[in-house]
Amino acid sequence: MTRMDRTRSTVIALASTAAIAALASFTPSTASAADYDMDCKLILCMPAGFPSGCSDAFDHMIDRLRDGKSPIGFCAMSNGAEYDRYDIDYMWRQPTTREAWNCPPDKTLFHDVSSDGEGFFNRSVTTFCYDTAYRRRSWTGPDGYQITTSYTNMSPPEYNNLWVNMTLNPDTPDQFTQGWQKFDTGRYSSVRVQYTP
Repeated sequence: MTRMDRTRSTVIALASTAAIAALASFTPSTASAADYDMDCKLILCMPAGFPSGCSDAFDHMIDRLRDGKSPIGFCAMSNGAEYDRYDIDYMWRQPTTREAWNCPPDKTLFHDVSSDGEGFFNRSVTTFCYDTAYRRRSWTGPDGYQITTSYTNMSPPEYNNLWVNMTLNPDTPDQFTQGWQKFDTGRYSSVRVQYTP
């Protein structure tokens, strides 16, 4: 296990502990439907970045968002009241924004948006990760010189169109947040995306 893996494991463990501590004062009521239980699990899983065992909570969140709802629904405490000791912000990132794409730390992101006509749906995105860009100037005859660029070790970037920031126990000494987390929801716009220049 690398130092980075140990650090990530520690952060996830701390996030899970904070989330469990925040929710320790309640248990879902027996009258709660399965969706309510899943919303409580979502509150536990999100601050830790959806670690192993949380894929169903992540899918639940994505289903809610696709239905036009907020990421988290009603999580019932044992007295039937809603658990609401959290703040959540989220935003969608379109493929046309550089922020939606991520490369490994040792690579550079290429991102270009072109338009084939009027309107949003006529745009296309060319994006990829690369190691080095080489520019070459060559003589083209009557037109003079032309500059061409070639890229080494190209690969597709990671697309994260949903950014979520959740804070447990806001404005208290027990406040906890992982900051903005980025997820690929599998939900794409109609913009054409290609991964080669």
